[in-house]
Amino acid sequence: MKISESIKQALDKKKFKNLKDAATFLDISPELLRVILNKGHLPKDRTLATIASRLGLDKSGLILAAHREKVPADVKGFFLSPSATHYKEGKRIFPLSSEQSDYLGKILSPVEIQLIRKYRQVTEEGKTQIMGFIEYTYAAKRNG
Repeated sequence: MKISESIKQALDKKKFKNLKDAATFLDISPELLRVILNKGHLPKDRTLATIASRLGLDKSGLILAAHREKVPADVKGFFLSPSATHYKEGKRIFPLSSEQSDYLGKILSPVEIQLIRKYRQVTEEGKTQIMGFIEYTYAAKRNG
């Protein structure tokens, strides 16, 4: 789905009567909203984030979809489709779509996927220590 269609649907749910009211609610100019909706203009990431937060849309999903629209057709295959993020008690559940999971399964081994899963559960301090160890090991191997 295109960005303009997502925004139109969200605005329809909010039952705005005209573009000016919708633009005021989104804190953007009516002209910018008009070109986004009617001409397919892709605004800056900051503007997309503001629109997403005001309309209750997934910010990262909207921004990723916009970047996917911007790239040339022959490169689009390198971008994964953003999936809806589901939350339970402030934590993400099912953060990847099945398409994304299949893609990662093709480029990573099962051991690498397990390492990533475990790495995501480590504290920020632990991540810093892990990265330091990896860099040290890599440098020692390269120099040795």
